[in-house]
Amino acid sequence: MSKKMIIKGVGQFLAKRASKDGNGLEVITLGNMQDLKINLNVEMEDIFGGDGLFAIDTLVKSKSIEITATDAKFDLSALQLMMGASLQEQKQDYVYVLGEQKLLASGSLDRKTPGTDVAVCDVDYGDTLYNGGNFAVRLKDSNRLLKQVALSNSTAPKADEFMVETYTEGSKTATRLILASSALNEDVVFNYQRIETVDVVDILIDEVPFPVHVVHHGSFLQKDGTYAGIETELFSCIAKGSFTIDAARSTASTSAISLSVIDPERADGKLGSVKRFVSQKKV
Repeated sequence: MSKKMIIKGVGQFLAKRASKDGNGLEVITLGNMQDLKINLNVEMEDIFGGDGLFAIDTLVKSKSIEITATDAKFDLSALQLMMGASLQEQKQDYVYVLGEQKLLASGSLDRKTPGTDVAVCDVDYGDTLYNGGNFAVRLKDSNRLLKQVALSNSTAPKADEFMVETYTEGSKTATRLILASSALNEDVVFNYQRIETVDVVDILIDEVPFPVHVVHHGSFLQKDGTYAGIETELFSCIAKGSFTIDAARSTASTSAISLSVIDPERADGKLGSVKRFVSQKKV
């Protein structure tokens, strides 16, 4: 008879694409889980007969196994697993800069000619704008959204307009915003897009979750000095429910994934296995 053990932790979780030989590509490893639940469910239906008030037998209608894992670290692979999307790594794409704030100073409409006919400010990531930046600009005090107009060296923007000028000096590229002189010494707040190297999951309208092969492994110190291990392996699971990124003020965000076992249609009829082992060191 298998010896009892005390589970003193959460262990680690691995999911890889399901394949017949068990060597599918790894999708995600969760090594910083906060909790993991594996629920084995049996749905029964009572069978009644005669005038008795107690069931004379039962019928097993269905069985199910569900896994829910909550991880302390966010991983795009979890979103890939839940949505069935593809993860692209180290791709050149854009990210937003939101709420950049600057004080407008006096400047010249024609940068090469000294003057004080407009109000200007520099853009922090002006050397890596994506598609011109796609700026949204407003004056902080009035909260008035300004309209972008084409860059001109002869006609200054009106009070409700702004221009964007990207220029190169030597080996340096920079960008400045140009507003009407009436905005001098005001704070301006703006959003824009810049180029960045990112890992990205594109969420498409027609993608569905793909089956994965799941392994949960834990090794826990017992009072006799040995390490008792438990390993649960499920051959075919698919994402279900919701994927939640729980972000809140003054709180470390967590994310959770939920999976349900489906029939892998193996010749031996197995859905998976649960193994217990003992070792002299943590594995």
